[in-house]
Amino acid sequence: MLLESISFIERDWLSANHVMFRDVNGATLLDTGYVKFADVTLRRVRETLHAWDNVPLTRIINTHIHSDHIGCNAAVQRAYPSATLAVPSSEVEMLNAWDSPDQMLSYADQQAEPFTWNSTIEAGSQLTLGGERWDVVATPGHDMGSVVLYAKRLRVLISADALWQHGFGFVVPQAIDPKPLAAQRETFKRLAELDVGLVIPGHGGMFTDFSGALKRASDKLEAFAADDMKIARNVVKGMFIYSMMWRDEMPLAELPAYVHNVGVHRDYNAAFFRMSDEAFAHWLVEEGVKAGKLRVDGDRVRNG
Repeated sequence: MLLESISFIERDWLSANHVMFRDVNGATLLDTGYVKFADVTLRRVRETLHAWDNVPLTRIINTHIHSDHIGCNAAVQRAYPSATLAVPSSEVEMLNAWDSPDQMLSYADQQAEPFTWNSTIEAGSQLTLGGERWDVVATPGHDMGSVVLYAKRLRVLISADALWQHGFGFVVPQAIDPKPLAAQRETFKRLAELDVGLVIPGHGGMFTDFSGALKRASDKLEAFAADDMKIARNVVKGMFIYSMMWRDEMPLAELPAYVHNVGVHRDYNAAFFRMSDEAFAHWLVEEGVKAGKLRVDGDRVRNG
């Protein structure tokens, strides 16, 4: 159970979950979701504010800068122009280099609307949210500048993409950059030191089996560490399925050109798979269908 001053808003795998906090002077929104579904974000925020006697939204905070966490920042800012926006200080350099490959926006066929921020949050500092003190904990790996929030008194961890009930956000192959996997390993060690009774993840429902989730995630990470090709397959399959979630459908005939033009597919194919564009596109579709995430309908591949 959460305090009445904290509201968990579960979304899906396209938009990250939101957490909202009510304080004396207004409310705070943590992470905003994917840009295509800004209407859903705004509706859920309005509903929560209404349930809290129409308190104003005064602050927005991001845990990291991937599209599913920042995509609706600008839309929320337009709807609530008096709300300030804070990003992790370790993400500022990346934000200033907007849409570089490491941000995985156009490079991975994802979208986010550019936005401005008013302040930064520092790992190692504390925030007061929902009347509680939260430690800002650095969790590099999936995103090298990401942070999570931990309330010691409540024993609650808001884990973003550093830890889910059955996994964590992708890391890139070590052949491309060895730092993220090593950083993710250290992140798990850092999280293991916390006394956690409830986890609010970036995707999926809240859960209480913190130690079990950490064990599953750590085991998965070590399996990746032993097989760079496994990481590569995980990244490109995940990126393709994610793109199909917001695109809904795509003609099969366009897929060879698509994988040639989208940076992550073009570069990973060249580095790891070494297939023709046609063969690589066919493999991606097959993998998505096997996973139950995609279906082929005549001459088109469709979401679900």
